[in-house]
Amino acid sequence: MESVRAEVDFDHKSLSWLADRHAHNAELRQRCPVVWNTRYGGFWFVTGYDEVAAVARDSETFTTRFEDDGPDGLTYVGIVGVPRPEGLPAIGIGEAEGDRHAALRRAINPFMLPPAVARDLPFVERAATWFLDQKIGEGRMDMVLDFTNPVPGLWTMKLLGLPPTRWEHYAAYFHAVAAYGQEMSEYQAAVARTPEMIGELLDIIEERRKDPGDDLLSRLVALEVEGKPLGPDDMIGVLWNLIGGGLDTTTSLTSLALVHLFEHPQLRQRIVDDLDLLRPACEEYLRWTSINETLTRTCTKDTELAGQPVKRGDFVMMSWLGANFDPAVFDNPETVDLDRSPNAHLAFGVGTHRCIGLHVARMLFLVMMREILTRIPDYVVERDSTQFYQGNPALYGVVKMPVTFTAGEPMGIERPF
Repeated sequence: MESVRAEVDFDHKSLSWLADRHAHNAELRQRCPVVWNTRYGGFWFVTGYDEVAAVARDSETFTTRFEDDGPDGLTYVGIVGVPRPEGLPAIGIGEAEGDRHAALRRAINPFMLPPAVARDLPFVERAATWFLDQKIGEGRMDMVLDFTNPVPGLWTMKLLGLPPTRWEHYAAYFHAVAAYGQEMSEYQAAVARTPEMIGELLDIIEERRKDPGDDLLSRLVALEVEGKPLGPDDMIGVLWNLIGGGLDTTTSLTSLALVHLFEHPQLRQRIVDDLDLLRPACEEYLRWTSINETLTRTCTKDTELAGQPVKRGDFVMMSWLGANFDPAVFDNPETVDLDRSPNAHLAFGVGTHRCIGLHVARMLFLVMMREILTRIPDYVVERDSTQFYQGNPALYGVVKMPVTFTAGEPMGIERPF
């Protein structure tokens, strides 16, 4: 007898649902960790830790591929949601599979693995010190706009070989796209700039073809996949993936952690007194914030998940947020516990598509947190003026966060760009 699917009806993009998304994920996980949501043409919503991990590990059955009209007659939604944002280009390595994915990963890995992170560490430390220097004498700043945004932004420019003084130009675009729902005016205004942004990147790609350097963009320009160099669309997809990941996720992770520490002064003081706690804090905030809340995949063959009949062509939305708060795996998941061990969170995903920048993300978090908790440990967040992401079911973070603190002296470090 064929099993009957568990059906629900909710708008995962609505502000009201997102405002209470933790409770909704918990309710769905308790009811059934794999449910069919009838909205937007229908898709599976997966909230259980084991079930999310199973989908993530099996990229043959649950593919990340994006294609409107595949050769086998299927529509592949890609990774960025149901429905897929209109006009969004393919997300580079994130939506590549098989040999193509392996080739891109081999090209990018040397810039992301621990030896490369160790080489970049002094640069990131100088950048963090310099950006805080610009505001420390004033006793107030916007933690996001003046610090947690520019430090990863500058590193991303260095990684790719993009003009370092343009970090804010790219950050403004990608943060607006991430911070607002697709129907909001801020999102629409940013998306209207997409052709301009693509044109700029194509010009830089051509410059790098003529004059390559030792940056990742030069490596990608020289790369051949399946015997052919990457075409313009492929290059834009890879760059979109890398710039968006570099400019948004670690900014949001660090910003949300700093808000939480302000609201829990005893926890903040514990870390200030023992900065070695920043490493377990990093893992716990990766779990607790779950910045990348959801990703989607397309089922390539009939299968079963948690007793539910998932059919070929079905879209499947994994809730990393639901998985990282699963009480079957994490005791008291709502609590930030620096002593949590083991901490097998899924913030970076799992399987062949595990986040390629995970070592960089940890390094950026540790450097920025150490800089703030060492130099302005008494920062006060102006909560009424702090603005969080709204309307995006895939990502969460902080748009702006005004803070005050005891003014200090700049370190006088040389401008790093």
